[in-house]
Amino acid sequence: MSLEGLQPHQNIQNLMLTNYGGVKLSGWLLSLTNLVELTLKDCAKCEYLVPLNQFKCLKHLKLERLICLEYISNTNSVSEDLVGSTTTLLPSLETLELLDLPNLKGWWREIEVDHSCFDANANANEDNHTSLPYYLPSLSKLTIRDCPKLTCMPLYPRLEGKLQLNKTSWKPLEETLRMRMMYLTTPSFSPLSKLERLYLTDIDDLECLPDSFKSLACLSRFHIDGCPKLKDLCPGILHLSSLRRLWISRCERLGDMLISDDYDSMWQALNVTLQSLGLCKLPNIVTVLPRGIQHLTSLQQLEVFKCDSLTTIPEWINNLKSLKSLWLYDCPNLTSFPEGIRSLTTLNLLYIDSCPMLLKRCKRNTGEDWDKISHIEDLTLIPDANKEEENEGCNLLNKFRLRNTRNEG
Repeated sequence: MSLEGLQPHQNIQNLMLTNYGGVKLSGWLLSLTNLVELTLKDCAKCEYLVPLNQFKCLKHLKLERLICLEYISNTNSVSEDLVGSTTTLLPSLETLELLDLPNLKGWWREIEVDHSCFDANANANEDNHTSLPYYLPSLSKLTIRDCPKLTCMPLYPRLEGKLQLNKTSWKPLEETLRMRMMYLTTPSFSPLSKLERLYLTDIDDLECLPDSFKSLACLSRFHIDGCPKLKDLCPGILHLSSLRRLWISRCERLGDMLISDDYDSMWQALNVTLQSLGLCKLPNIVTVLPRGIQHLTSLQQLEVFKCDSLTTIPEWINNLKSLKSLWLYDCPNLTSFPEGIRSLTTLNLLYIDSCPMLLKRCKRNTGEDWDKISHIEDLTLIPDANKEEENEGCNLLNKFRLRNTRNEG
């Protein structure tokens, strides 16, 4: 009743509603037709939203921790949310954030899907569509995090900046990539052809990167983290002709593919553009780094984090003629550097942290591998036995700064 009595001005453009305890939102929300930005957060009992088709000017929508919300649209049918007779909705929406919505299942409660809008040549079975032939025409940035039940939503073929999917289903992205070209207003337009950054984290139903990745012509940064069923980056990764940074973490079944000699062609294809490669928590990488990395002669940065089984940096590292920085963190069994590291004349940054066996050999002036790395301009060893007092002072300073930051917060 308190919220119903507020009645904000009809021309309001920005509304944030936090910790509202009702099941339904107030009716006056429908009158805010000039709304540009809407945020609903921590509305623990909210089960129903107002029909979003009223908001023709809405550019930014954020829904966070609405734990009872199952469907975003409260309309009786899909047609009520569409713009005219087209298949587009929320025509001005540019950014959409769906965060921590544990019971969200989809956009509409009941839908009918026209399978003719999808590419019949795609790998997936056409009878398994769970997304919609309706799309958000202006959406350029999408973040979905901790929405494990969400498998059905409008497609988003025109994203330009960043797509971040975390603890949600792979299916809406898969079907966005499979949209027929003829279905879009511009016949020559490919879905997600302008997407620049893609982050896939804790996606349980992703098994391989499909051929439909050929649409991702502008993708420059690709992070894959915690996808337990992912076992193959091909054929999709072969089409990423603009990829500059690749980060792979916590994908246990992917390890066998990375170390296989059968995938040399994949590494060679990546060599054209790839500048930065990160590998983290990949238990199948045993003893040495994947041999295919030696083909990445354009690589400028290599990061290896938390690979417990890694024991050796191979001699072929001297093939990485463009390498500028090498980061090694928490690889406890890494023992030594090869002679080949001496010939990396472009290497000007080496960071070694929590690699006790390697650090012992890299001890300044006296370590067995010190002469191999002493020429590197920016050298960080943690802990550095020769700088124990300095390290202790830095730690005390960092603790002091952290305490002050917390007090200010």
